[in-house]
Amino acid sequence: MIGTTFDSVTTALADKMITHAENEINKYISKRYDISSFQVSVPPLVTSLCETLAEGYMHWRMSRGGKDSMARGKEMIKEVQSNLLLIQGYRADILDSSGSIIDDMSTTSFRIQSSTVDYHNTFNEDDPVNWGADPEKLLAIEDERS
Repeated sequence: MIGTTFDSVTTALADKMITHAENEINKYISKRYDISSFQVSVPPLVTSLCETLAEGYMHWRMSRGGKDSMARGKEMIKEVQSNLLLIQGYRADILDSSGSIIDDMSTTSFRIQSSTVDYHNTFNEDDPVNWGADPEKLLAIEDERS
């Protein structure tokens, strides 16, 4: 952090902000990923998010009311939180150090798979003459059985 002298007090604050950042990231991704496996090898994206979040917390906490430092910190925090929401919402994945997608936990209760995508209603509010069975209906029934 440019312009920051890391003495014992600042270093202690940085340690606390790193822990705080790690806990915050774990809060977002723990329902989707087995974070205990990250103890062996932390994915690069998680490391980057943690560094940015901890730095944002440092700017925010050390701002002493300074608008520039506080705004910088809030912007960094907001950036990380938006990325975490993408990961949490299955719109982004975490990759390992080789670039492969890390599998999320198979027991997650948050992943919703729709069975009605591209499915046409049989009964609508228009003229009954226009009603008809979905051409994909038999395939959908067959898929449910396999």
